[in-house]
Amino acid sequence: MSSRSHRPLLVAVLLQLLIVSSVSADQNLIPQIHDLQKLAREANEKKLPIVLLVSQYHCGYCDRMKQDVLYPMSISGDFEQTALVRELLIDDGEMVIDFQGNRLAAAAFSQRYSVFVTPTLLFLDSRGEEAAERILGINTMDYLLFYILNAAESAAKKIAVAN
Repeated sequence: MSSRSHRPLLVAVLLQLLIVSSVSADQNLIPQIHDLQKLAREANEKKLPIVLLVSQYHCGYCDRMKQDVLYPMSISGDFEQTALVRELLIDDGEMVIDFQGNRLAAAAFSQRYSVFVTPTLLFLDSRGEEAAERILGINTMDYLLFYILNAAESAAKKIAVAN
């Protein structure tokens, strides 16, 4: 077989790899947060809650939460007018500026909220207070989308009443 006969197969394989890699890259579009004080100002201006995904590198459940739930919700527009969605990595070495402007380890920040499992979704107001019941881990994918949307809407209503 000549190299010319392999060319269409090679082109098809390369195209497939490009498609898969671009989808994988897009699935990381949940912005990582390093400055919660800045995010709080944005949330306050827009009168929106913050949906904070507390996660870790090499956490398969965290990846699944992002890829199967949060990323599709973001691109579908489900969160567009409902909440600001961000990811907080709590691995060693990760630092964050808290709601008061203090710089500290992200893991120490997550301990303030008694986060002991990843992924955890926190629904926060612009002061950093929980505005809806958190979601711990992934119990069932069947209802997870419903629970997240419900909690985000509940937090948005609580924030609207407070303003």
